[in-house]
Amino acid sequence: MEFNNRLYHLRKQNGLSQEELANRLHVTRQTISKWETGDSTPDMGKLAAMSDLFEISLDELVMGKEPRTKDAKASRSELVNVLNEKVLTSDNKKKARRVLKIIGIVFAGILLIDIISMMIYFILYGIPQ
Repeated sequence: MEFNNRLYHLRKQNGLSQEELANRLHVTRQTISKWETGDSTPDMGKLAAMSDLFEISLDELVMGKEPRTKDAKASRSELVNVLNEKVLTSDNKKKARRVLKIIGIVFAGILLIDIISMMIYFILYGIPQ
């Protein structure tokens, strides 16, 4: 279903006339008519206002996507739990800490070499002015 048809059906489902919807969105009735016939489309601000008014997501309003169900949200949380159990094991955490320590030591070594080379430069050539 195209946006213009969705808007028409949502308006009818909520028992609103074009004039009432126009007043709530601060536009003219003719603007609502153009949106419903597909002659023009609303800007993002008006889309957000319609989304709030009809209590649906922008995806549902603009693209006709079905709202996510609680089952989809539950399966997502289950997936996160499984990943936490399998990926974030204590062994993997120890390996990550070890790698971070090595990176820190390498960084400190490079910084120390840089400071020493800068001191040698200053001793040989003086501090630049």
